[in-house]
Parts: sequence; C-alpha cells; structure tokens
Amino acid sequence: MRPKPSYLFSVGLTLAGLLPILSVQAQTKPEASPDLPVRNEIHRQYRLAPNTIVKISMIAGPVEIDTTPGESAEINIINSAETQADLNCADIPIEQTPGKLVIRSKDLCPIVRVNSRVMLKLPRNVNLDLEYIAGHVRIGPTEGMVRLESIAGHVRTGSVQAAEMSSLAQGLSMEINEIGERGVHLSSVVGGIELGLSNNLNAEFVADRVDGNVISDIPNIKIVTIVTDGRSNYEARIGSGGQRITISIVKGGIRLRKLS
Repeated sequence: MRPKPSYLFSVGLTLAGLLPILSVQAQTKPEASPDLPVRNEIHRQYRLAPNTIVKISMIAGPVEIDTTPGESAEINIINSAETQADLNCADIPIEQTPGKLVIRSKDLCPIVRVNSRVMLKLPRNVNLDLEYIAGHVRIGPTEGMVRLESIAGHVRTGSVQAAEMSSLAQGLSMEINEIGERGVHLSSVVGGIELGLSNNLNAEFVADRVDGNVISDIPNIKIVTIVTDGRSNYEARIGSGGQRITISIVKGGIRLRKLS
C-alpha cells in the first residue's frame, strides 16, 4: 500500500518534523523502483501560453521536466502495478483550463498499490507548482515561478529565476543565472543545498537556522557569520547585490559553487 502524502508531509515542517520523512523514504524508495509488471501509459500534447500554471500533485513516484522554447507541451505518464486489479485503483486525470494545466493522481480504492512516473516537456516560460511528490524531481531551465512543497526525493533544477520551495526531504541542487523580482526562497530542507551561481549574478544571500557548514567555493564571495541570541545567521553579497536568495531551516549545510 502506498503511503498517503498526508502522512509523509506537513506544511511548514521544522527539521524535527522532516526526519520521519527520511525514514519512510528509506523504506519505500519510489524513485529506485522499476516499473511493475502491469502498466498503462498516458501520452498527451497541449499548447500552453506564456505564464500558464502547470500544477502537479499527489504523484507516487518521480517527476522529470525537460524545458523547451515555444508553446508545445508533451505529457508522458507511466503507471504500473503487480496486477490489473491494483492498476485499476488509481488514475491520473489531466485537466486544462485557461491559464492552467493540472495533473493530479486520484485514488479509486481504499488501498492503492500503484507506482507512477511523470515525464514532461514544457515551455520554459510556464509557472510550475509541484506538491506531494513521492520521488525525485528534476526540472530543466525555467523562466517562470517554480513552487515546490513536500518532495520526498532529491530535487535538481536547471537555471531558475524565481522559486519558492519548502519541505524537501532529500536535498536540493539548483542553478541560478539571474534572479527576478520575486527572488528565491527556500525553507525546511533535509540533505543540504547546493547552489550553482553564474559569474554575472547580482544578489543578496541570507540564511538562518542551518545545521551544517555554509561554504563558498567562489573566491570573490565571502560568507559573513552573524551570531544573535546564540544563533548563527549567514549573509553574503553576490556581485553588486540585488534580489534576495533567502534560506531557512536546513539540515546538511549549504554550498555555493561557480557554474561552469
């Protein structure tokens, strides 16, 4: 029986609240599981206008998103189970309305034993909203907002300009070339954060409640530690400064590296 996301995650998790996720993830390892013997596939194509919101939620497995120029979108989903009866217990309907595309799994039985893999090709200029994903997440370079919440596997992104991410249970690797007006805001991350920064990036970096080291592999970025009320906060100016990268509640440290 696949665990319900409500048991895996909670909104605004503290570090203590994130640790049980790791225990569950170690037992299930959804991204490491191959497809089960009985499967079905969903293949769809859409046209998405700029700034369309693509919302993906309640997925029992990994989500991988490649990004492309233009307005064409391709959706490929593989559901698999041990038996056809098990496979019939879950569905992933796709709904398109003006300005939004929604992909959300739906349980049709009290007990569901279905694994899913979601693979998308999307325009770079859409906005992404992912929550309750029981596997890893990989996202290509994007120009819109990227919102992630309650992700059980590792998160890896290409270059982002705006992001809000919270409750990540297996760490984050992110690339940043430039930051838009909405900034980059990260919170409640277990497994550490690695940020790849471009040479011409201008930003302010602020981090607090970090359990682990905060280091920079970039010679001209100096991390300043400010201790207040017994807590260490970290600040750095990147380039000439600008929009903020704010990070809060991390177990595993933070590393800043130069993009090659």
